Amino acid sequence: MKKIAQLPKHFALTLEGFTLEGEISRIGSKIFSIDAHFKGGMNLSCDVSGEEFYKTFDESLVLHISDGLWSMQSQKSELDDFDVIEFFDGFIDLEFILKSEIESIKNDYHTKEGV
Repeated sequence: MKKIAQLPKHFALTLEGFTLEGEISRIGSKIFSIDAHFKGGMNLSCDVSGEEFYKTFDESLVLHISDGLWSMQSQKSELDDFDVIEFFDGFIDLEFILKSEIESIKNDYHTKEGV
């Protein structure tokens, strides 16, 4: 986190057929912003019919990262508690973020078009 300044730094990461690519920048002394593009695809099961289908994803993603515990009361910011991911030890784990997005898709409710 010490190496990240207000000038955005580019990053790109690929995992399980998904890519997270964008920029990360510092927006406060302990707050960082990720402005990224998330894309890829995977086989899913329709929760209505049980049929498998392939679905592609192509989304913009904006996240905020806190260096340590995030407490809305101690911050003078318009960020919602749900918009902030906490990381510790001075490191931002981009692979963790990408894995979390993929797992979120896997655990979501899915329906095949036309069902």
